[in-house]
Amino acid sequence: MLPRIALICLLAILLVACGGPASAVVQVDTQTVDGITIGLAAVEAPALNSSQELIITLADAQGQPITGASVYLDLTMLTMPMGSTRPEAVPLGQGRYSTRTAYTMTGTWEITVVAEVNGTEHRALFTRTVPE
Repeated sequence: MLPRIALICLLAILLVACGGPASAVVQVDTQTVDGITIGLAAVEAPALNSSQELIITLADAQGQPITGASVYLDLTMLTMPMGSTRPEAVPLGQGRYSTRTAYTMTGTWEITVVAEVNGTEHRALFTRTVPE
């Protein structure tokens, strides 16, 4: 359990240190799907029409980083269906993947992290609210 918690804390620190203003608050959520822990780190209150970095982490049942996965996000606006956005993530190493997106409307967005690991697709659903 400790390696997974340490990885999430390190991810949050790195995201704040590498991007945005010092006052940015990072929200880290995790879900375990079919024995794989999928984490999503993002600014807690994303700005409208501004590029946002999202960091995805993948760990196996023993808390070890998963590398070599194919990862993309499926972003959908809940209150006004307008199709989905599917940015692909690039590997950063040690089970971390990065992508960028821009939220075009205020409100609640669903973010589905899709990770293909060894030919099997894993999906974790997260929500983010973009304030006015």
